Amino acid sequence: MTARYHIITDFPRPAPDLVARAQNLYYCMVGGLVGPRQTMDVGIKALDRSWRVCGPALTVRPEYTDDTLMSAICGKYVKPGDVVVVDAAGNPNAAAFGASQAAGVKEAGGTGLVIDGYVLTAEVIRARENIPVFCRGTVARWQGSEKPGWINSPVICGGVIVYPGDLILGDEDGVVVVPRDSIEDVITRAEGTPARPADGKIGPREKKADPYYKRSGAEEKISKFEDMEVLSTAPPPR
Repeated sequence: MTARYHIITDFPRPAPDLVARAQNLYYCMVGGLVGPRQTMDVGIKALDRSWRVCGPALTVRPEYTDDTLMSAICGKYVKPGDVVVVDAAGNPNAAAFGASQAAGVKEAGGTGLVIDGYVLTAEVIRARENIPVFCRGTVARWQGSEKPGWINSPVICGGVIVYPGDLILGDEDGVVVVPRDSIEDVITRAEGTPARPADGKIGPREKKADPYYKRSGAEEKISKFEDMEVLSTAPPPR
């Protein structure tokens, strides 16, 4: 008999130095480089706006999206630095994760969770577990923890196909997925964009000699449109 479900216990992860290089990038810049299909649906946000997450994806796909058995067991396979990515199909009717499962991921060394679904006991997750959780929201209902599924198979989370070992980047702007085979190239290109302060403290903007519309090249681009006029007053009504 061929098994319908499976748990894959390990997978190739990106080199730690690549993950370290990605940690202090502006993740929206990475999203602009990697392509629109690699940015998760905007409904998936951090439970605490200050949270950031960066690490390789360990994927979880419950067959029944209102059941948390696969969420409970996934910590057994988490390695330090992993980000658990849960495909709960956006189900709003029952929690796909809770504080106890989040604690299990943290105990194993996981650095965060991204869940296409809802969680419960969010206050406990924030105040006690303090592991970054990105999800669609919270719900006051838990269905059970009895049913099977898959671990470390491709999943769909927030409309993005995620493979184990892809690099997950999340902050208050949203969540970006960098395919494993593209990580070094994307990070290298992103390092050429404005850098985020390593301490996260963003100071006041320095005054520039030229206005932004000049520095950005917008004025030059506008001047090339042959069918656009710049008028000092509005034209008369037609």
